[in-house]
Amino acid sequence: MTQSTERQDVSILDLITALVSGWRMIVVGTLIVSVTTGALSLLLEDEYKSVVQLLPPKEAKKGFGFAELLSALPIPSLRLGEKGTPADIFVAILKSPTMRRKMVDRFDLTKVYKTEGIEDALEALERRTEIGKSEEGTIMISVTDRDPQQATDMANQYVIYLDTTNQLLSNESAQERFEFISLLEEREDVKLQDAMQQLQVFQEEHNAISLADQARATIRTAAEMQMAFMELIIKRLSLMQSGFGESHPDVRRLQKEAQNRQLALRYLRDGDASVMDPVGDSPISQVFGSENLFLPLRDIPSVSQEYANIEKDVLVQGALMKMLLEQKAESLIEASNTTSTIQVLDHAMVPEKPAGPRRLLMVLIAATLSLFASIFYVLAATYVSALRARWRVEYSQHVASR
Repeated sequence: MTQSTERQDVSILDLITALVSGWRMIVVGTLIVSVTTGALSLLLEDEYKSVVQLLPPKEAKKGFGFAELLSALPIPSLRLGEKGTPADIFVAILKSPTMRRKMVDRFDLTKVYKTEGIEDALEALERRTEIGKSEEGTIMISVTDRDPQQATDMANQYVIYLDTTNQLLSNESAQERFEFISLLEEREDVKLQDAMQQLQVFQEEHNAISLADQARATIRTAAEMQMAFMELIIKRLSLMQSGFGESHPDVRRLQKEAQNRQLALRYLRDGDASVMDPVGDSPISQVFGSENLFLPLRDIPSVSQEYANIEKDVLVQGALMKMLLEQKAESLIEASNTTSTIQVLDHAMVPEKPAGPRRLLMVLIAATLSLFASIFYVLAATYVSALRARWRVEYSQHVASR
């Protein structure tokens, strides 16, 4: 017998013939398994599923300092050191071991699930809880339990714990911000007081009450003084050209007034009365004295520059203090904020129909597996019978050849 003849001992036709002849066993076996599975599924208790649907949280652009300035710019927001959306953070909180431990303690799940310890109860709760995001972006929380009211209470309790956890984390963060800003405020307030003191001393030394107004007044007065001086000189020249001598009373009067105008102009330029009257016993020194509310023309550029630098420090520190006070007030409000942090789209309702066990599906799966197993058994039995018959023939031929 050749190798090709041996391979043709069990052909496809033989297998089909075996399936046709064993159809009764296949059908009966499938029916027995299906009925048994259906009967056993009736012994399982019904399970109810309660679902809560939450709206995704909005991405709030909060912060202070440079982060707040960045949020106001028309550019896409950058996630520095942060992965996922606020909805992902909500899902992570709901799936956290801390959240599950709270649920186990709240509903005494070690007794409800009849587990030996908390770890087993946590695993059982994880199997009965589904938390994730839907295709529309909402957050879904579903809890399965044999008691429909228990499933509803547990689903709603997840929402309560999520809200309280968010509030706790937000309040703690706001309290830390408040303490940090308070320390920063104390330090910057000292700098502001120093800058204001420096500005006050500078104003007292230079009589800089209102620098811009004083500079304009000095320039305007000096211009008027210069015009008056030039008019007196012109009048004096006109009288002398008319034939009056230098000894004439009017000419001498105009000369004296022009000299006084010139001294006053020097006073506005230099701000020193001693330059006008070195002796100090003339009426001019008595009139002007040592006090000068006018800024000297020569000192206006340097005084203005120095004043601008000191004033800039005061304005910068003042703006910083204003921002810190605003952030401090905001942090104080956030630290005591008790408003809800979530929006519930669909609250958990007591389910009327059980969600499981899915008995029909169990029967279909068992019937399918039984059908394939019966077919495999019939084919395997036919193939094994053919192999035995071939081995017997080969053995008898081997014995005969001896």
